[in-house]
Amino acid sequence: MKAVIYTASHRREGNTDRVAELLEAGVIKAGGKSEIIHVRDRDVRPCLACGYCDKSTHLQGQQRCILGKKDEAWAMFEPMFTAQTVFFASPIYFYHLPSRLKTWIDRGQQFWKARIDKETWIADLPRRTVHSVLVAGQPEGIKLFEGARLTLKYFVANFNMKLASPLTFRGVDAAEDLRHHTEMEKLIVECGQKAWQDATLPE
Repeated sequence: MKAVIYTASHRREGNTDRVAELLEAGVIKAGGKSEIIHVRDRDVRPCLACGYCDKSTHLQGQQRCILGKKDEAWAMFEPMFTAQTVFFASPIYFYHLPSRLKTWIDRGQQFWKARIDKETWIADLPRRTVHSVLVAGQPEGIKLFEGARLTLKYFVANFNMKLASPLTFRGVDAAEDLRHHTEMEKLIVECGQKAWQDATLPE
């Protein structure tokens, strides 16, 4: 039993990586374990929109997608099936998620089709909650986080997950900005801690 934390920034050792560290600290504080997956380090090819997954209703795993054995997308999807709880830590680029994370999400078409067809390997997944921390350099914008929120909401629904209200921060841009905001860091640790506690409560 563990949590998985997907971190989406293209920049190493910046605010988003710091968010992942703080979430992990919260999970550990609550007695759990976690795995951090840096999307930038994984080889994920873009969806070909070829329709192969729509026709492969009898296939699961890597075989479901025509690119399944050609990159690391499936290895990144696997924790979505097994993690006790899931986190996304992401910056906001032009009012949305970074391109590498979105490329991987687009490969989730195969799970959307399986869910629509009520295939048991998707339909029988346990109900879980996904948490996200979104960090934007932009200090303004009414719908600054809305595109990212909606994409994550409908992506994780394919795994029988619901997205909790994102924890969002504005005006955090330079690589060390978050470390100068102790209250923000405290909130992120608390998010990780509470998420793990809630995920492991007896039913």
